[in-house]
Amino acid sequence: MTEQQAEAAPVSGKLPVKTKLAWGVGGFGENIANAAILSLVFPIFNVALGFSTLAIGLAMAVSRIADAIIDPIIGNLTDNTRSRWGRRRPWMFVGSILMTLFFSAVWFLPSLVPQLPKLVTVHVQSETVVQSPASTTALKDSLSWYVVSNKDIRLGPDATSGSFSVALRQAPETEMAFSIEHVANGGIPPGLSVSPAQLSFSPENWQAAQTVTVTAPDRLATGATEVTTSLRILPAADMLDSPLLHRIGITSWSALWMFVAFALLCLLFYFSFSVFVIPYSGLGIELTDDYAERTNLQIYRLVASFCASLLVGYLYLWSQMAGAWLGGDEVLGVRVVGIGIGLLVLISTMLPALLCRERFADIEKKKHHLSLFKAIKLTAENRSFRMLMGSVFSVFMGLFFALPFMTYIGIYHVCQGDKMLAAEIGGVMTIVQVTGQFLAMPLISWASERVDKKTILFTGLSISIVGYASSWWLFTPANPWLQIIPVVVAAWGLCACWAVNGSFAADICDEDELNTGHRREGVYSAVFALVYKTAIGIVALGSGALLAWAGVVGQETMLGEEILFKVRIAYLAIPVGFLSLAVLSMWFYPLTRERVEEIQSQLRPPQDQS
Repeated sequence: MTEQQAEAAPVSGKLPVKTKLAWGVGGFGENIANAAILSLVFPIFNVALGFSTLAIGLAMAVSRIADAIIDPIIGNLTDNTRSRWGRRRPWMFVGSILMTLFFSAVWFLPSLVPQLPKLVTVHVQSETVVQSPASTTALKDSLSWYVVSNKDIRLGPDATSGSFSVALRQAPETEMAFSIEHVANGGIPPGLSVSPAQLSFSPENWQAAQTVTVTAPDRLATGATEVTTSLRILPAADMLDSPLLHRIGITSWSALWMFVAFALLCLLFYFSFSVFVIPYSGLGIELTDDYAERTNLQIYRLVASFCASLLVGYLYLWSQMAGAWLGGDEVLGVRVVGIGIGLLVLISTMLPALLCRERFADIEKKKHHLSLFKAIKLTAENRSFRMLMGSVFSVFMGLFFALPFMTYIGIYHVCQGDKMLAAEIGGVMTIVQVTGQFLAMPLISWASERVDKKTILFTGLSISIVGYASSWWLFTPANPWLQIIPVVVAAWGLCACWAVNGSFAADICDEDELNTGHRREGVYSAVFALVYKTAIGIVALGSGALLAWAGVVGQETMLGEEILFKVRIAYLAIPVGFLSLAVLSMWFYPLTRERVEEIQSQLRPPQDQS
């Protein structure tokens, strides 16, 4: 360590404010890059482009889980890196640049992949209600490119089927295929079939009407019910004949290329995200050995993250505004937003890489290296860490499962299909939410000096459970702005978890050093990231599958009541269940304030104890 580094390196105990600021600002780039992906991917790729929710979830899940496997390798490498700049900072520098590039690239993907099939909804209304289960009524309407008519099929209480004819109002340039999907609204039971599943039109036969029949499996329970039939338009040559891919919503070659490209870009982004975040988190764990100061240090990271959250809440609205300004839609506008956010990510993540110093960069040279498998084995044997990871996994599962459901509840239930209103409320919600989190930080800092971290954690989790549970009554189209209350209460409680999780990890690393003789913040950060990414991968796949199961297709102007009921139940039940599991996981956590202070007294050299 050079003389300059020795003077700048943090010492144990209380940290200078400039050191906490330099490290904490990295939380801005970390948070906004990750949160922007999660908040925009469904509104852009599904709602705007019609890309299958299941395909989105699968692509994100594959990329996160594959990347998570690499995390322990990165963590062990950072623990054993030797350079004039320390163990962590070279990795942070490279990760900052790569993360910025791949984040921005994700939003240019729709312009590089062939046009996805477009959803066109055909509404037809019966002139006479069908009363006989065996009868069908021919209902005529015509379909113009990207034009939706104003009629609906109505089936009577004894009806099992109805039909309508489709003809184009203008000749296509090439042969076109219509892959027919049916969206059930109102009281129609699931399992409706549409025959034929595909229609084909050529420049020669485009005027010939083709009949589509909708069949219900059982008689309808009550009265006349509306049925909406949706057709995805794509060139016949682009049709993909694969039942397996069709099950995840990939019906064309263009959708398949979108899936592959999206999964690859997600993998590259999350890999570069790890290259920055794992050494960044490891650096934060090792900066101080003071029990309360460790929580205070994490608060600096949280404050920077909350500043990022202020912007994240407006990204969807800004995408729509930028798209309108450029003469397009949110798919075009998100490219401008992506570049702007990418620059903020670069600046904020570069600062800790350039300005921070490391306590153990020189001390670790005296110790032999641990192999990757030995390091992972020792980490897995730490009981305190296993309990913490069980809690962290449960919190992430509850939080991130809720995010995509919130998007659809906000747009289609609370705002009745008004995307601009949903975006405006989302922006105001973010301001109120982050303001509340800022106000909570002094309270958490005050509590960290006086009570055990576990008490802070349990209090925060209980508040969040109340917030999610109240959504059933406060998410209401009668007063759309009331949806702010449950979201803010849940987020306010969760900020206590974010403040103490990193502090818990620092205490565990002290316990680990006492037991093994090694400082392994990098591996612990990597396993933390592995748990986090595994949760995200499961959530991405699970939420996409649940949305598809509920009946969400993409590009809808409105969702049916049955679909929204399922989505609302999932938003309430899943977070409440997982947050309750987080409480149970940490119930017998052994590292109290007294135990941590005892461990640290045993770790101090004899001259420091006098």
